[in-house]
Amino acid sequence: MCGRYSNSKSVTQIKKEYPFTVKNIIGESFNLAPSQPGYIITADEPEVIQAMHFGLVPFWAKDKKIGFSMINARSETLLEKSAFRPLVQKSKRCLVLADGFYEWEKAGKEKLPYRFVIPIRDLFSFAGLWSRWKDPTTGDPYETFTIITTAANDIVKPIHERMPVILSKSDEKLWLSKDLPIADILSLCDSYPADEMNKFRVSQDVNKVVNNHARLMEPVNSQ
Repeated sequence: MCGRYSNSKSVTQIKKEYPFTVKNIIGESFNLAPSQPGYIITADEPEVIQAMHFGLVPFWAKDKKIGFSMINARSETLLEKSAFRPLVQKSKRCLVLADGFYEWEKAGKEKLPYRFVIPIRDLFSFAGLWSRWKDPTTGDPYETFTIITTAANDIVKPIHERMPVILSKSDEKLWLSKDLPIADILSLCDSYPADEMNKFRVSQDVNKVVNNHARLMEPVNSQ
């Protein structure tokens, strides 16, 4: 799974890699958790960076609470789940912008957090899906996204059996394409090459979602 990630880049830094219009500006996040806003790029507006809430709320949901159980979507069953199938078919696909993610190793009663990064890519994207829900009381729209996961590669597997689908630069355009067959789109949901990634232990302060500062991203043995 992928329940916590980061995008610590400023808007200026993001636009160096994705030179698009920013629709609604949010601050940097070093510990982005479910229900919090993160930057995405949708297939409907592929030249716009916008913020939506992490944790998918389908249009048919009764309330927003369901988003906490839909932070991830398994790539192998996207077309089997009623919450995800129409989003794949209707091109409600998106890029979730990130510069790293966290997973936890169980060590007795402790949960030891690890950070996973791609040293040669300061900013990259997860494959995602997005949806727009309307509050039944107020009619206000609430836009959300989920991160698609796949089998873990060799660097993630010792910590967790799943990992987010990380797209290469060339695959980002394909993921957002509305012209490719669904089978070709889903073929992009593969494990990212382990030899391009790095991992290291970070402070257990990241375990608490209220903590959101740059030190969370540092190796525990750094001075």
